[in-house]
Amino acid sequence: MWQPLRSLTPGLAALLLVAAAGATYATDYPINEYLTGSWDGGRDRWHQAGVAFNLHYTAEPMTNVSGGEERGGTYADNIGLDFSFDLDRLIGLGGTSLLATLSQRNGDSLSADYIAPSASGNTFPVQELYGGQTFKVANVQLTTRLLADRLELAYGRLVANDDFLRSPLYCQFVNNSFCGSPKPVFLQDPFTFSAYPTAQWGARARYDSEAGDWTFLAAVYDGDPELKGGDPTDPGHNRHGTNWKLGDNGAVFAGEVQYHRHRGSRESLPSVYKLGGYYMTGEFRDIGRTDNARVQDNAMVWLLADQMLYRERAGADAGLSWFGALVWSLADDVNAIDRYFSTGLVYRGLFAARPLDTTGIAVTSGWYSDELNHARRAEGKSEQDYEAVIELNHKLALGHGVSLQPDIQYILRPGGTGDIEDALAIGARVAIQF
Repeated sequence: MWQPLRSLTPGLAALLLVAAAGATYATDYPINEYLTGSWDGGRDRWHQAGVAFNLHYTAEPMTNVSGGEERGGTYADNIGLDFSFDLDRLIGLGGTSLLATLSQRNGDSLSADYIAPSASGNTFPVQELYGGQTFKVANVQLTTRLLADRLELAYGRLVANDDFLRSPLYCQFVNNSFCGSPKPVFLQDPFTFSAYPTAQWGARARYDSEAGDWTFLAAVYDGDPELKGGDPTDPGHNRHGTNWKLGDNGAVFAGEVQYHRHRGSRESLPSVYKLGGYYMTGEFRDIGRTDNARVQDNAMVWLLADQMLYRERAGADAGLSWFGALVWSLADDVNAIDRYFSTGLVYRGLFAARPLDTTGIAVTSGWYSDELNHARRAEGKSEQDYEAVIELNHKLALGHGVSLQPDIQYILRPGGTGDIEDALAIGARVAIQF
């Protein structure tokens, strides 16, 4: 009866047996982490066969309660659907997987509607979920792992911010200057260095040294993810991420070197230090001019660090971690923020009765470029000096894949001019893993 299955790959054979197979594996979808659990083992059987999928929902209701330009609140959310296919199990393509991610965003921006509407929003938006409020196809990428998984090659429709300027600590915070990455690297016009849910054609290599103490990343991406051809006034031609033609505005070359100490240790205090940068060959708006003139090329560099400072006991996840980030512009006629820093602390299990909760406090500041202010003076506008944000929150792990995160942010000098009163925003992040 089962003789024909012998000619199929293990993954395809397992898919045909999903309905009949028993729950023989420890679940990858425990009910305390996923609202719908393992579907009586069915989800695990699909996973073992090489197919995994995840639905998640995140919302960020925020209200401006003091300062800024107006009082009021908004609601921004994201529905994400991710598919992962193990092509080794499915069709025998060794070490290779396919990732596809979809996003549906809705809602409005508190920064643009209430905190600083006269400036089209403050520079560091208080809701990281606002941006691209529509259906969008993000990653459609192949990943191949070689050399005992020490070499990883990714290619296809990539999100650059998935590869560079990352830390597991950043998205403890709701402000877009922390989550997903330092904001200044995305402020070129046209937008070129992609962040979720925008993707671009690219290829990335990641290599770990045999001892695991060094990691090297290098990538090249299409320089025109929104298909604007280098024209900042063009509305773009890829609203939903479904137009996969190559752009016409150069390329992005990115690299990062990482040094790890006590990597993966549950006894010592692990840390990682990252030095990286990107170079863009396309055309961008010259922010020092008032006539929509363009300038060629752009570059930025960064230095990042994560360090666990305290572990409550050997083998425990509970403890205190620190992060810091510095970013410098090498093309001040393109980048509105030419100097930037952020730093913060995250404590996992601050309260003994709630070991999965996390508590965070962070501060960030960015200084505007002289070139930008040259143009503002010519237009009779107030000069922009700096904008800063202080954020404090506590993430409550409620079980069943649900978390609730009360959040408070204080925005100093919204828009950087000093013309808008410092703002106090209060809200929350609600997340559900289905």
